Amino acid sequence: MDNYIYELKGTLYLNITNKCGNRCEFCIRSNSDMLVGYDLRLSREPSFEDMKNAIDNYGKPFAEAVFCGYGEPTYNMNTLVKTGEYLKSKGIKVRLNTNGQGKLINDRDIIPELKRSVDEVSVSLNEADRGAYQNLCHPKFGMFTHDEILDFAKGCKEAGLSIRFTVVDIIPNDSIRRCRKIASGMGIPLIVRRHISDNESYK
Repeated sequence: MDNYIYELKGTLYLNITNKCGNRCEFCIRSNSDMLVGYDLRLSREPSFEDMKNAIDNYGKPFAEAVFCGYGEPTYNMNTLVKTGEYLKSKGIKVRLNTNGQGKLINDRDIIPELKRSVDEVSVSLNEADRGAYQNLCHPKFGMFTHDEILDFAKGCKEAGLSIRFTVVDIIPNDSIRRCRKIASGMGIPLIVRRHISDNESYK
């Protein structure tokens, strides 16, 4: 049975796709389908009805839900938007963890849809320039993907969404410093995330 939702440190996470246009050097997907006891490999992408049933049957109260599974959530925009709207209608805070490539993935500006379906957007920046990002994350959309990520974050901020950047702490200190400078120049906070190389360390 597919796990469309899972709990991590008291927060409900929403696993709506396994597709991702990146092949990040640090990604835990490379060593397992498991995360803290949950098999997140999907046999199919869930519909909104699948997600609603999973949420309604969860059985425990929760204050925040995060779109973050074993793929890039914006590959399943219809389910993301409808599920986010449903959660917000119940007073649940909704966050999207994304690689910032949603416009390239969907061939349209997705920010108006996100504005009505999520409260916060967390964008994985992970490097400070095109070449370094290409070498670390290997995006399918090519060298200018990094530019798109910055444009997406700028658009989210201008739309009034709560926005933050993240980087993993395995990148060089100089890269982290340069990422901080980019984020500061855009007026967007940046969080340095601890890199976790194995799934069980999330516990």
